[in-house]
Amino acid sequence: MKLWLPEGTNYAAYRVDRAVKEYDERLMFARNEDTGDWCVFVRMPAPQDPFPLMGFGNNIPDPVDVVARVQEGHLVKHKERIWKDMIASQEKYRADLKYGGDQARDESVEVVEHMMRKEGKSPIIKSLPKGVSNDS
Repeated sequence: MKLWLPEGTNYAAYRVDRAVKEYDERLMFARNEDTGDWCVFVRMPAPQDPFPLMGFGNNIPDPVDVVARVQEGHLVKHKERIWKDMIASQEKYRADLKYGGDQARDESVEVVEHMMRKEGKSPIIKSLPKGVSNDS
């Protein structure tokens, strides 16, 4: 991967690079010459190339916006919030699934009761003493 570093030649890119480095010294802002996109990269141990974290297209964004996006995507820092959001989403899914199942059960019971009544039978089972019929 071929990177173009903004080392003083482009002041806007240099400001973004400096802002992301202040947030985390392992980060850098550079242009990926292969794609033409401006990206935030994380430095990897040698001899590996820097790893792109997020791209910003052809335009150099505002440093404040870049740091805000990096902070929002910082998994280590936000792991508790992400975990709670995931658990809440799963609980909502389970509740919706249970509600749907309960609705389907209730509808099927109503259909069976309606069909039994149409045939002149009672859907209610009566427990009677021996010798007494349900039909009377």
